[in-house]
Amino acid sequence: MVVSVQFHGVHRAITRVNEIRLSLSSNARVSDLFKRIERTYPDLKLSPDDIMVSINDQVSTMNHSLNPEDKISFLPHIGGG
Repeated sequence: MVVSVQFHGVHRAITRVNEIRLSLSSNARVSDLFKRIERTYPDLKLSPDDIMVSINDQVSTMNHSLNPEDKISFLPHIGGG
């Protein structure tokens, strides 16, 4: 199956792309995609504790099963004080 990954904020600056399409196994979960992104873009230095997962504009989890043509975003936390 093919899914889209959208990059935002600092993630977009590091990857220098807005979106990529990746082919994954039919039983892939967000955690599998996360590992693939880590290997493809090691400079991102992603941590599950530092991001929010969005699938098709809905907040999700790392255990969520993916479907063909899903649009996934790993959103950086916004903070300040």
